[in-house]
Amino acid sequence: MRTTISIADDLYTEAKELAKGRSFNDFASEAIRESILRLKRAKLAQEMEEGYRAEATASSLDPDWAGFEVEGL
Repeated sequence: MRTTISIADDLYTEAKELAKGRSFNDFASEAIRESILRLKRAKLAQEMEEGYRAEATASSLDPDWAGFEVEGL
């Protein structure tokens, strides 16, 4: 998809230097892709932590199964 963005001159200059022979478009696409992946991972980690904390305070385990959870320890 073709789009137009505005970025600071110093950011563009540094990105061009780091692109190492790749086009700016390829470099920017890779940077955005990596940023999206990092943000998704951070969001998943936060959701998992929240779930673990919620489970620790109020177990969703059926009481009939609670003994089996301890037996394996």
